[in-house]
Amino acid sequence: MPKPTFRKKVKEDDRSIAKFSNEKISVGDIRKTQMITTFGVGSIVDFKDDTVIIASTDDWDYNPNDIEEVENRKIFNENLSVITGVEYFLMPRTTQSTNSFSKAKNIPSYVFPEKLHCSRCGNIYDFRELDIKDRHRCPKCRNNLTASRFIVVCARGHMDDFPYDWWVHNGKPCSSGVKSPRIRMVNIYNRTDIDSLRLECTECKATRSMVQVFSENAFSEFKCTCKHPHFKDSFARASYGCHEKIRAILRSASGVYFPITKSALLIPPWSKKVVHCIQKNYSLLKAVDEDKIVYAIRQVIHDTDITDDDIIRSWNVVKISMEQKRKRSELSVYEDEYAILSKDENKNEDNFSSYTSYVPQKYKQYFEQIAVVDRLTVTQAFTGFTRIIRNETNSVAISQYPKPWLPAVELTGEGIFIRFNKDRVTQWRNVNSSRYRRMKKAMEDSNFVLNSFSETYVMLHTFAHLFIREISNICGYSAASIREKIYSEIDDKNEVKMCGVLIYVSSSDSDSSLGGLISIADNKDVFEKIMDSMLERASWCSGDPLCISSMKQGYKNLNYAACHDCTLLPETSCERFNCFLDRASIVGLPDNPDLGYFNNIYTNI
Repeated sequence: MPKPTFRKKVKEDDRSIAKFSNEKISVGDIRKTQMITTFGVGSIVDFKDDTVIIASTDDWDYNPNDIEEVENRKIFNENLSVITGVEYFLMPRTTQSTNSFSKAKNIPSYVFPEKLHCSRCGNIYDFRELDIKDRHRCPKCRNNLTASRFIVVCARGHMDDFPYDWWVHNGKPCSSGVKSPRIRMVNIYNRTDIDSLRLECTECKATRSMVQVFSENAFSEFKCTCKHPHFKDSFARASYGCHEKIRAILRSASGVYFPITKSALLIPPWSKKVVHCIQKNYSLLKAVDEDKIVYAIRQVIHDTDITDDDIIRSWNVVKISMEQKRKRSELSVYEDEYAILSKDENKNEDNFSSYTSYVPQKYKQYFEQIAVVDRLTVTQAFTGFTRIIRNETNSVAISQYPKPWLPAVELTGEGIFIRFNKDRVTQWRNVNSSRYRRMKKAMEDSNFVLNSFSETYVMLHTFAHLFIREISNICGYSAASIREKIYSEIDDKNEVKMCGVLIYVSSSDSDSSLGGLISIADNKDVFEKIMDSMLERASWCSGDPLCISSMKQGYKNLNYAACHDCTLLPETSCERFNCFLDRASIVGLPDNPDLGYFNNIYTNI
């Protein structure tokens, strides 16, 4: 778990505070894998006594006391590098590198919101007014102070404290002439709803209700401050300006923070141990003469079993990649992974191992291949975050200055790869493609970009969700720990190029290698029973007939027949925020059974 700290600002007088001190205080712990997702850079975290925002990654690669420690945290994944355009990835600092519950050191954070509220007397304080050793107590009544419930954000990711002074005075200066008057928040009816909250200025006695703070035009006259509180200099990017409409929101609301992550499998040839060692030491090895390169690499890897030919091939692969450094699309990386997973021959390398299992006779017309991935490595990188809307075009930078790396973790585990029958998929999509025009239009209107969107993607994605919900009852893993990867592509000739799903579980320790998924894919009788049960469950939902007939559900109406009772998963499992789902694509509609890809099987169960 990383251990965030915050820097206390020192007050110069009773009304203004501007200086930073170097004092750091530990405020709590976060698991290191959460630093790449839920509690990444820019997120607000409530600890026992303090509420903070996780700071930028500007000093993650700097450790003057231990340069080798930074080198040991480097991760290389060629496919993920070509997607993101960075040279390598960096893990959070940890005290134990082999445990997913390990604790990290010196991950900085800053107090946010900076406004603190006393629930007894109602006074609102700036945390910089308080003594650092007594920062949790109200100076007036000695009651515990809590972080402000309200903040303001904009769609470009800027965030600031709620402007209590501006709100209570309707955008005008306090009539008393005091520059920073004390504001109180009182509950006039002793209720917990927003209607009962009222602000009061203790200097001029002006009052105003909080009931309108969430309305659309409440802050139409309030200009965005352009602050990014996760930077050491909150106004580091303020010069760009911002004309987005600011809005008030609860600090704990889901719209405050949407992390953006990218992941890629470590596949051959990049899964070889020798390739990984060459990548990690390439800056030194490139200075070695070609006739001595084999000897130099052997000194690095300390492996006597590997042949000279393997070393030379691995060196050439890494050298070409490093010298050309061309950025490819995410789709091309998916194609590489799909090609490796689709091969019938067994693959057994240091970080990747797979073999083909048997497809039950009952499902051979639907599946071309079932592959067991008994050893896989996934690199998951944190690329940025958004606020208010899930749109990567508005992604907020996680470092104040450009870096040649991104924060990431390396996860190991196991999985099942299911490749669908192309002919059957083509036949299905030719009949049902018109159904998903409305979903595509909703995607375009919402600016939710999915380059691989098609009716095939919807069907594969829905299958993955239903399959995960079913196997979570059997394999020993919770649904939240199982993840999906959808391989779907329609080429320029309108033909199916990729149609498969990878269902896998991964973590930074051995807990993801218990064999639960392998036991399902290895036994065709068990797999057949799971499929039968999945289709039977998918045929009925407690929300039917409204659910099965719906064509407007979910975020921005990007789902059809899909709700929490039948199809949706924890967001840690889904690669597309629980969007682009339609249960009818699997089992059909009551009045149109042919809509279901598995209709022939489902009607005979």
